[in-house]
Amino acid sequence: MTDEAKQAWGDVGEKFASWGRRVSDRYKESAHSEAETEETTRELQRAAREVIDGLTRGVTAVGGTLRDHEATEELKSAVSALGDAITATVTEATDAIRSSKAEPPNEGDTAAATEPEADAGKKVEEPPAT
Repeated sequence: MTDEAKQAWGDVGEKFASWGRRVSDRYKESAHSEAETEETTRELQRAAREVIDGLTRGVTAVGGTLRDHEATEELKSAVSALGDAITATVTEATDAIRSSKAEPPNEGDTAAATEPEADAGKKVEEPPAT
């Protein structure tokens, strides 16, 4: 092995040893903050219980509402209205697209001038040489 390769592998070893010492130091520091960790764990457990309790109440409320015949009919009506609104919007947009394709572009229409078909067959004038 050349001296250059030995030096490169030596650098690798030193860098990993340095990183290992850093991990070791952090591990030792964590033992000192064990009391803080326990308090944080208790707080997280309390927050998790609150979230679970809230979700349980929400699921119970939805379940109870779905068992109510009037509420179920109201939900069906709302979903149907949503579907009708989406259908009307899509139909309107489709009709607008179809009618814009069927109409020939106006001469003063700047949007038509940017379409490739509008430029087809036209001679492009070169600017005068300076």
